[in-house]
Order: sequence, then structure tokens, then C-alpha cells
Amino acid sequence: MPKARRRSAHRSQRFEEMALPEEVLGVLAQQGLDRSFEIQEAILPDALAGRDVLARAETGSGKTLAFTLAMTSRFRGRKVHRRRPLGVVLVPTRELAVQVVDTIHPFARSLGIRAQLVAGGMNIEKQADAVARGVEIIVATPGRLIDLAERGALMLDRVETTVIDEADHMADLGFLPQVRDILAAVPMGTQKMLFSATLDGQVEEIVDAFLVDPVTHETVPVAAAVTTMRHHVLAIEPSAKREVTARLAARRGRTLLFTRTQLGAERVAQELVEVGVAAAALHGSKQQGLRTNVLAGFRQGGFPVLVATDVAARGLHIDDVTMVVHVDPADDVKEYVHRSGRTARAGAEGTVVTLALPHQVKKTRSVVEGARVEPGWDEVADGEAEVLGALGGRRPAGEPVDDPAMTKYKGAPRKLDLSRGGKRPGADAQRAEERRANEERRASWEDDEEFVGRAGAGARGRGARGASRSATGARPARGAGKRGAGGRSAAGGRGQENPGGRRGAAGRGGASGRGGAAGRGGARGGRRGSR
Repeated sequence: MPKARRRSAHRSQRFEEMALPEEVLGVLAQQGLDRSFEIQEAILPDALAGRDVLARAETGSGKTLAFTLAMTSRFRGRKVHRRRPLGVVLVPTRELAVQVVDTIHPFARSLGIRAQLVAGGMNIEKQADAVARGVEIIVATPGRLIDLAERGALMLDRVETTVIDEADHMADLGFLPQVRDILAAVPMGTQKMLFSATLDGQVEEIVDAFLVDPVTHETVPVAAAVTTMRHHVLAIEPSAKREVTARLAARRGRTLLFTRTQLGAERVAQELVEVGVAAAALHGSKQQGLRTNVLAGFRQGGFPVLVATDVAARGLHIDDVTMVVHVDPADDVKEYVHRSGRTARAGAEGTVVTLALPHQVKKTRSVVEGARVEPGWDEVADGEAEVLGALGGRRPAGEPVDDPAMTKYKGAPRKLDLSRGGKRPGADAQRAEERRANEERRASWEDDEEFVGRAGAGARGRGARGASRSATGARPARGAGKRGAGGRSAAGGRGQENPGGRRGAAGRGGASGRGGAAGRGGARGGRRGSR
């Protein structure tokens, strides 16, 4: 890695004291911004001078505005050619691309500059047409930019400034080979600005290969120890997780919940809607138009709770998120930092809460120690715990609300199909009833554990054990036959009479669907149960 010059940050400087055009200063004033943040003050002089910049800064530090001001100011009054932009910003995700374009637009318009979004999941023909007409700046995901270049719809031979944002996340997602190909097509010696939370591994290789005598700027080391951010870990019982999540989500203010999987995000959002908390899910499997619509609704205050996978953890800035809840704890320090960084941004206050099940406590302790924070630790047995009230948690209304994902918000694509699932009020009533029945059954199993234990001890054969478990509605043992009378449901389930079939007499269902009162097992028919 080349030896980089380092410059120390100074006291917060007023934007009007910097070499910025009057039009840009006017937009900053309209947005209520008069003083620069630390990273902006550090970067702008070098960026405006056309120097290569290598920046490491904490999440939410304002680096997007820093390179936006530099690029728009440098391209003021410049002539642009068809299919040949002057500036390229590479970002890892579509959501971050949309956010960066939204940041650039007001400054670009004030200077007569055009910025174009180039990202996957959107109409490539429209993007190609816009680039063909000529734009000064494109904000792109690597894959879509390469697609346009291979079509001949985009040329990189006149690019003067290239920004690689969230470079470490690019590496995590496997995009750096594509980034390398793009940088190889950009004229050597032109300005490159690279922003990353960590500067090692593959990121360091990119710096070595493409940046020339970069000036390095670092603000606070990457950690979640922001002074305006409070951290809490709630060691919860599995049976309390849904209720605790609902109470935290029902608090006043804008809340962002993180889950590990896409299915988990959809499930948590649906459960919240069922109990009266307006929430929508955001994850990579949603169509791009639906993702854009959900983000627009959350930003505009159309609903107070967003449930997301880590697709929303990197770089997204949403104003006034006052609490982040790790419904599923972060797997590592980097993930914890970036998730948590969605709150307490740019000096605002925020709270971070992690819900840790008994088997997750040890790893969670290691992660928060690595993030250099000292959270408050509390044990929570149910939704009545005092700490939930101290965190602003409230009991939800209990009645289903309209699903906010079924509403079209300003800023969503014009042709947005919300017919999937229908515009039904609230959540799926059948699923809600099934979940409530399952919870009641789970509670009854816990109360009846002693009986289940006796039954299991007195009947060690697989068939007998299955029969004893079915009495309490528990899951059948493997010795169950394939489908007995009753199929999946004891009352109105999938099967009716099917002797010798896959499951026993009670089947899967019950009075309320799959997990009915008689449970999954029932009397054991079939091969093993009769042995």
C-alpha cells in the first residue's frame, strides 16, 4: 500500500468559508446545514483540488455529502458528451444507490448538472436511454454498470472522478473483482475517492493498484461507541421474544428492527401488523419497486416500524430513527456496528437494543465487547419487565391494522403492482389465529411437562412415545405412520379419511389449522408405530 499523507481534522468549519459555489451554499442553507462535519471538513479541500482520497470514517459521519459537494462543484459548467459521464459513484446495493442519488439531486439541479441512477432490478432500457442523452454523474451498482458498458450504452473514457463507497461491504458481497474491472476502464491518473470502514485485504489491493498518492483521512475508529448512542442487551426467554419485540416496536418514534433472514423479516412484520403495529419488511427478495415503496413510506412517516435484513444496514440514512432493535443478534462486530449505526446519526441520540436468547448470550457478549460498548444487561422473562417501560416499550393495541406494504407512497415507481396478496385490511386472520393457538398450546405443554415426562418414561417404544405426546399436542415421534385418518387436520384440515396414510388420527391440524388441539402426531399408524 503506498505511503499516504495524513492530515488532521480541525474544528468544525462553516461551509461558506470553503471554496463552494454560491448555488451549493444556497442548497445547504435550505437544508439547514451551515457547518461541516469532521469528515467533510477533512475531505473537501483535497477532493475539490482533484486529489485521490482514502477515507475511513464511522457510519453516519456525512461522507456522502462530502463527495457530493466535491463532485457537483467540480463539474459546474462542464460540457458532457453522450454516453460519457464525468463522474461515477459505485455503491454495493440498490437502496444505497437510491439514497446517494437523492442526496446529489438538489445540488446537481442548482448547478444545471444531471445525475442518473444505474442499478439492477430496474428497467435497463430507461437507464441506457438516460445515459445516452448525456449525464454528468452516474450512481451505479457494479453489475448494472458493466451490463451497460458491454452493451455499448456507457463509456468510461471521459470519467474524471470515481467514488467507491462502502468498499468493505463491496468486498463482503464479492463485488471487488467487478470494481477492479471498472477502475481498469477509467483513465489512470484521474481522481479516485475510496470510502471504507476498514482498509485491509482486498480493499488494500484496490488502493495499491489504482490510487495515486492518496491523502488518507480517518475520523473516529470504527466502533459503535458513539457518545449519543445507548446500548442495551435483553437476555430473554424464547417464549417472551414475540411479546418483547411487539412492545419495543409499539413505542413512540421511528424504529428499525433487524432479523437474520428474509423469512424472519416477513414473519416479524406480519406479526406486528396482527397486533396493531404498522410495520413493513425490507429484504433482498422483494421486487425493487416494492422495496423502493417501503423505504419511501418509512422515510415519509407513513408507518413507524421497518423490519429489515442486513440489506438495510449498510449506508442507508433514514432521518429520526431513534431505536434499532437486533431481533436476531448480529453475527460479528462489523455487522453490529453497521446495524446500530442507523440510529444516533450525525450527532442525534438513539438507542440500540439486542434481544439475546439463552444460547446467544455468550456470543452477544463477545460482539458488544468487540464493538467497544458497555451495554446495560437485563434479564427479561415476559413483556411486563420494567426495563421495557424504561426503553419506551408499550403494549400494542392488539387489533390488526392495515398492512402498510399495501399502500403506495410518494416516490414509488409509477407502475407499482400492489395486488400481490390483495389489499386486504390488516393481516391474514387465519394465520393470526393459528399463531395464537400455537402459543396457547406451547404454554399448556410447559404447564404439563411433568405429565409428558412420565408418559415418555413409561412408554419407551417409539409408537407409545408418539401416542403420549399427541395427547398434549406435541410433535410426533419419528415412529409415526405415514398418513392416518384425519390427514393434516382434526377438524376441516387438509385430509379427511385416509387410512394407512402418512400421519396418525389427528394429523397436523386442529380446530384452527395446522397446529390444532390434537397436535401433529395423533394415534400412530403405519410402519414403525405398530412395532
